[in-house]
Amino acid sequence: FLPARAPPYRMLPHATRTMRQPARAILASLEQHLNDAPLIASRLSARGFAPTNHQLLTKQTCAKVRDRLPRLFRGEFDTGNYPDEWHWREGISKEHAAREICNAWKSDRTIASVVLNEELGRLVAEVMDWDSVRIAQDDLVWKPPSPQDDSNTRGAVGRELGAQRRIDTVGFHQDSAYISTQFEPYDSNSVTLWMALEDVDKESGCVEYAVGSHKWRPLLHYAEGSENEKERNSGSGSEISSFHSADETSYRNSMLVAANLAECGDPQETIEAVPVKEGRAIFHHQDVFHGSGPNMSTHRHRRALVGHYIRGDVSFVTSGSTSRSKQNGPFGTSSYIYGRYRRYNSVDVDTSFFPVIY
Repeated sequence: FLPARAPPYRMLPHATRTMRQPARAILASLEQHLNDAPLIASRLSARGFAPTNHQLLTKQTCAKVRDRLPRLFRGEFDTGNYPDEWHWREGISKEHAAREICNAWKSDRTIASVVLNEELGRLVAEVMDWDSVRIAQDDLVWKPPSPQDDSNTRGAVGRELGAQRRIDTVGFHQDSAYISTQFEPYDSNSVTLWMALEDVDKESGCVEYAVGSHKWRPLLHYAEGSENEKERNSGSGSEISSFHSADETSYRNSMLVAANLAECGDPQETIEAVPVKEGRAIFHHQDVFHGSGPNMSTHRHRRALVGHYIRGDVSFVTSGSTSRSKQNGPFGTSSYIYGRYRRYNSVDVDTSFFPVIY
C-alpha cells in the first residue's frame, strides 16, 4: 500500500510517480523473489547475507541507471536538488578513485524509480517480515577500471614495484553503525539490498563478507576507551566500523578488531567474496561486516546501486537513551546526515525525507 499523506517536499511529483510505476518496468521475476523470501530470510539469519537466485532488476533498468552516473557525478541533477553526499567531482578528483553518491533519489528521477519502487518495498517487507518499509538512504558506488600500469600489482608487492596506492577500496564496516544506530528499536530495524549494475567478480572488487559476523559480540561500532567527544561526533579516530579505508592493505582492519574482541578465531577464514551478475542482488544484515577490495580490471567498471531500508514504524533514538545503539553510534545520537532531517523536540521520522514505499 502507499500512505495517503504528503509526499516528499520538492520531490513530490517524481517521488510519488516513481513509486507507482509498474514493477515490470523496473524489476524482473518479482514473483520468483517473493517465493524465495523465506529462503532469503533464513540465509540472512544464518550467514548475514543472501544473494538472490534470480535477476531482480531488468537489463534495461541497469542500463538506464548506468547512463545516469556520469551525469550525476558532473552535478547534473534533474530534480534540481543536491544529494546528501557527493564524493568525486569531474575535473577535480583523481580519475581512478572510487566514486560515491548518497541519496541520489532526491536528485535523480531514474534512481528514485528504482529505490522507491513499491514492489521492491514489498519484497523487502516479505524478507524482513515488516508491516511497512521506508527508504533510509541509497548509495551509488562506482569503481572505475584500474590504470594499465597498475594491473599486475597488488598490496605491499605493488608498492615495492612502485605502483600507485589504490584508493578504490571500501573498508569493512557494518551498515548499522551509520543507519540502525539512528533509530529505535534497534534490532533488525534495517536491511541492505546491494544491486549489481553489471557483472561483478573478485577481479573487479565484488563485496566480501565476514560470514556470521552479524552474530559477533560484543556489538561495538566504536572502540571503547575513546573519550574524545569531538572524535566521536566526526566519525574519525577509533571507529571499529568504517566505510572509508586507506588502501588495499588495510580495508579489512576494522573487521579484524571486532573479530579479536569477539574472540572468534581467525576472521580471515570467514571472509567470502560474492560475485554478482548484472541485475542480481544481495540482501545483507545490518550488523554483518563487509567491504571490498580494489577493481583490478583494466577495462571493466564496477557499479552498484544500494538501497538501505528501515522499518516503517521506527523512531529516532531519544536524547539521553541508554540503548546500545545510542551509546556506540559513531556520530552520537544523530549523525550529520540523519540529524538534519530530525525535527526539533521530536523523534518522529518524517515521511518527506524517509518515504514509506510499502
